[in-house]
Amino acid sequence: MNDVSVKRALISVSDKAGLEDIAAKLHARGVEIISSGGTGKFLEGAGIPYTPVEKVTGNPEAFGGRMKTLSFQISSALLFRRNHAEDIKQAAALNIQPIDLVICNLYPFEAVAKKTDDWAEIIENIDVGGPTMIRAAAKNYESVAVITNPAQYGMVIRDLNETGGAVRAETRAKLALEAFRHTSEYDGLITAKMEEKMGEEQRTIVIPARTGRPLRYGENPHQKSWLHADPFNAGLAGAVPVQGKELSYNNLLDADAAWRSCGDVAGLGVAEYPAAVSIIKHLSPCGMALAKTPLEALEEAWAGDPISSFGGILAFNMEVGADIANWLSNRFVEVIVAPSFSADALKVFAAKPNLRLLALPTYKGTEKSHVVRSVSGGWLVQQEDEGADADFKPMTGNGFPTEKAILARFGVMACKHLKSNAIGLFLQGARGLSMIGAGMGNPNRLVSMKQAVEKAHENGHKDLGQAVLVSDAFFPFPDNIGIAAAAGVRYIVQPGGSVKDKDVISACNENGIAMTFTGRRHFRH
Repeated sequence: MNDVSVKRALISVSDKAGLEDIAAKLHARGVEIISSGGTGKFLEGAGIPYTPVEKVTGNPEAFGGRMKTLSFQISSALLFRRNHAEDIKQAAALNIQPIDLVICNLYPFEAVAKKTDDWAEIIENIDVGGPTMIRAAAKNYESVAVITNPAQYGMVIRDLNETGGAVRAETRAKLALEAFRHTSEYDGLITAKMEEKMGEEQRTIVIPARTGRPLRYGENPHQKSWLHADPFNAGLAGAVPVQGKELSYNNLLDADAAWRSCGDVAGLGVAEYPAAVSIIKHLSPCGMALAKTPLEALEEAWAGDPISSFGGILAFNMEVGADIANWLSNRFVEVIVAPSFSADALKVFAAKPNLRLLALPTYKGTEKSHVVRSVSGGWLVQQEDEGADADFKPMTGNGFPTEKAILARFGVMACKHLKSNAIGLFLQGARGLSMIGAGMGNPNRLVSMKQAVEKAHENGHKDLGQAVLVSDAFFPFPDNIGIAAAAGVRYIVQPGGSVKDKDVISACNENGIAMTFTGRRHFRH
């Protein structure tokens, strides 16, 4: 491809940052500028002559500005091939003069959709003519340059200066790629917003390349990674950094797990214990608690696995105060997520400049978010496992005590955040509800069962008679009950649904264990 001399330019932009400078430089080079609407008024105010677009199209603006640039004349001026004899002949016959440069960015759909629920206003900010011009120019990038972002003005001005008024082939190719990215993202945002408005379960996932923020590295140092924020529901990706060094890929995954699990148990609404804390290590909770105060919840959660909590990621559902900052002063943690941090807490945390603090409202479990994971050649998309189990059905002869109901609900909500196969042990103590032991991530549920018991014993809980044992999925065989009974467990919560349910229930009855079914499993792979 050769350089393309710019003799005619079409300018139609919503974002007018830097426009006066590039338009003035084009005019100084004798480039004819075609424009319309607000852009034309802006150029006129800057003293830059332009040709009204209606002189090219032969039609006035109409329908409140909905029709301006959409026309045979404009599209033809962008699309006809300058190195194609028949195209050149037809263009001459139709009196089509080429347009060599398009400067166009689109109606601010994303910004408007974020700030208002007025659907009529949102719809009016769907650009139609702009994407048409951009796509036409990008398709014909061998002959046309297209600018879609003010940040690109510099490279085009440089080309114009260095070539005597032309845009280089490599520049046009780069601009064309960015143009297609721009319109693809724009259409994706419109689709996603309309899906949300219409309550569609299957949603378009928009991952805009332009907003991807490079991270230091991925899961391992040799992997590159980026963070992309959901334009309409940024969640943790949009959290406000209060202090600390840059978050890593693994930090973000763990912080998200902490934020979600903390919000889930807080969402149970246990009035006696309003403070929630979750401690995450490698995407699984090693400590979770509900208590009267954030400090008590932290102490109870930390006691669930003091060794693993070292270097963990913490999430709170309440403001973090100086008492928590002081308690953590001689303990190492990577990240703390909380709705806010008191001024006194920040003074204490300042002594740990690398500690990352993120301010983020508590996760409510009502975002209807989707989880995206990759497989070879594609992606798996599912709804997040949100909400608490509503129905508990006692299955054993001795029923299931009502006084254990709150602990059972807490246990199920906490256990669903453990990696499968997951077994959790939960206890209500003098200060609140907490996880006292867990086994997770094992292909064999028996191993998880043994690990949960061993961890509880390690944490000083030798008597498990008042603990509730929760399984994320059904017990395939009654041998799990034998291990629980030998450890002194008397209360079990599980989904049910195994072909061996009757055998499992019988084993519970034989060992004096009360068991209830939830009817819902919570695998987390």
